[in-house]
Amino acid sequence: MQDNLRSNWTVSGLLAELPGFQRADDGSDLLAFRLVGASPQRSVYVYLYGQDPDLIHFDLEDTSAETGNWDSVVRRGSVRTVEELRQFVGPWLHGSR
Repeated sequence: MQDNLRSNWTVSGLLAELPGFQRADDGSDLLAFRLVGASPQRSVYVYLYGQDPDLIHFDLEDTSAETGNWDSVVRRGSVRTVEELRQFVGPWLHGSR
């Protein structure tokens, strides 16, 4: 289990690369955070734990969607770069995807 809690990324480093969005969690998790933007029902949960320390994982969540999931996840995914993460986070939080 210890390997699942190691990441080559940091929460503070990713937050610095994702300006323009508001952090919506209490900041206590060292390997995860939630962002919100212009669309009030949408959020992105970003987490850094998993099998591959190079991956950045995310959940696109929408509280107005009927997903059948307890956490309103519309899509889950993983990326290897901040640029790839921005391609999901930006459009989702601006309500265009």
